[in-house]
Amino acid sequence: MEKQLTLKERICFTLGAFGRSGIYTLMSMFTLVFFQNGAGLSLKQGTTIILIGRIFDALNDPAMGMLVDKTRTKWGKMRPYLLFSPVPIAISTILLFTAPFKDGSQAAFIWALVTYIIWGVCFTVQDVPFWGLSSVITPIESERTSFISTARLGSTFGGILPALLVPILYQSNLGYEKGFFISAVMFAILGAGLSILIFFVSKERVPKMDHSPTFRETFNVLAKDKLLIIVIFAAILGSTMVTANQCADYIGNYLIIQNYTDFSMIFDEAGNLLPNVDAKAAYNGFWIPRGTIVTTLTVAIGVGMVPAMAIFPALCKKFSLKQIYIGSALMGLIVHVLCYVVFSGDITNVNIYLLWVFLFLMGVPLGIYNVITYALIADAVDYMEWKTGERHEGVCFSFQTFLSKVNAAIATFVFGQILDQTNFKPVDKSLVDIEGRQIFFQQDEKTQVMLLALVTIVPAVGFFLTILPMLFNDFTGKTKADAQAQLAEAHAKAMENE
Repeated sequence: MEKQLTLKERICFTLGAFGRSGIYTLMSMFTLVFFQNGAGLSLKQGTTIILIGRIFDALNDPAMGMLVDKTRTKWGKMRPYLLFSPVPIAISTILLFTAPFKDGSQAAFIWALVTYIIWGVCFTVQDVPFWGLSSVITPIESERTSFISTARLGSTFGGILPALLVPILYQSNLGYEKGFFISAVMFAILGAGLSILIFFVSKERVPKMDHSPTFRETFNVLAKDKLLIIVIFAAILGSTMVTANQCADYIGNYLIIQNYTDFSMIFDEAGNLLPNVDAKAAYNGFWIPRGTIVTTLTVAIGVGMVPAMAIFPALCKKFSLKQIYIGSALMGLIVHVLCYVVFSGDITNVNIYLLWVFLFLMGVPLGIYNVITYALIADAVDYMEWKTGERHEGVCFSFQTFLSKVNAAIATFVFGQILDQTNFKPVDKSLVDIEGRQIFFQQDEKTQVMLLALVTIVPAVGFFLTILPMLFNDFTGKTKADAQAQLAEAHAKAMENE
């Protein structure tokens, strides 16, 4: 079949994914850190907000998908939302990382909850049609796989950018509030500017359904989509796979920076802050500046994700999506367990060079997961059309956007709730050194071991659980090839009749 995608579409979609990912990573990776250290909320309050927000999205995302499927305009059903959504996303991102009320107050909690929910609604309005566009921009599976892989690479690099810059900003003398606010403004503007590009160059090429489905019809059809149900259960059960990536800030501050810090230069024997403390002077014996430790950990994971996503199209030529999914999950399980075994013996002497290697290896299965879920949901769209004669790209891809948020929310919630049961000492914003840098408390060894377990054993459990539903995926091999051949023939006839 003749190629249909243009170079402009590939480039602009990748740039859009890059810009949007900066905003999404800022939210998913740093919201709990900001709630706790910027807005002065407790771990329980912060994780409760995140959980409530994601429960709201459980209704919001599929509803948006149905709205997309019912949309009929001269621009198509996906593209209109890509034009009008960037500005609301930018504004809500800035508001989310603003703390206008007293630390830990009821007003601060309500503000954080409301802005978090508003941000989720605004982002969903764009997220569902943005990724749903990949299923209608070309009917050719090989083009679609390559298109998604390239876009996810752009998304990954976009996610690395806030991981590079944000910790440096909030660990400088700007502090948490100003550091996060400046970060939000930067990534809001960048994301809005880049994500709108795809509207102007894209085209929806897969034929639309003849009628607009009702909500009841949509749910009835989705109930028959076995593959989509498998993908949903696999993603939810495996939510904690992303814990290490979501919680790099805690790894950096309390498993690395703490072990290179002389706390006798910060606190006296009674635990009181010494006068004229210089946090930079207390951090000694290592060549990497304190403000960039967290950055190196996140980058190590990202560096592992990039080659995995780059080789994904080649893997698809030799293995089925089911085989790739299960194989990468097994790798993730093994690597995370090994990381715990290696470091738990002497938690006060974590070798950062070896940790970088482990984080790189952890990034490989996450990179595969980053791409393969989109490919599986695109397959679910085809599967549903093959079984029922109807295509519901908007609804199907709304579950992808929902699942990506649920993954981050569950991982963060589990992390925060378990950590709250330890002797973990949260940041006190009033404790700063002579240059205005934040002072961190020293955590005891039991808390450090629990932190290690939370970013290794908990994700390993997620990798194990995510395999179980995927074992029932039978839309592979000859069955899939025959189905796609039948769909290609049906699409060709539909195009002839238009």
